[in-house]
Amino acid sequence: MSDPSTDDQLELQRKAKGKRPHYFSNPDVDKLLSMIMALTGELAVARDRIDTIERVAATKGLFSSDDIENFDLDADVLQARADRHRLLLREVNRIIVGELEDLEGAGERDYTAVVEHVERDDK
Repeated sequence: MSDPSTDDQLELQRKAKGKRPHYFSNPDVDKLLSMIMALTGELAVARDRIDTIERVAATKGLFSSDDIENFDLDADVLQARADRHRLLLREVNRIIVGELEDLEGAGERDYTAVVEHVERDDK
């Protein structure tokens, strides 16, 4: 089992090389399906972890579901959750963001090429 304290330090490639496979005639449907599948995977893992925690707690008599429902969260916990929500949304939306970054990069390359062309023609 990996050490969770080092998991945050791993830098994984977030964008696959090559073209994204298309399963539907509309590529936006493929993107939406990818987002839904990513979100479904996250939800499945979260539900499994919650189920495990509740079962362990019930077995050991640590707390009840009422304790969970009535627990008051402090500002630090609320901020940590908000940060985690932002990360999750960024992960779910990475397909769209990646495409926008590609488009912006292409625009910058086109602009640079035009500037270089103009500079060469002026000399």
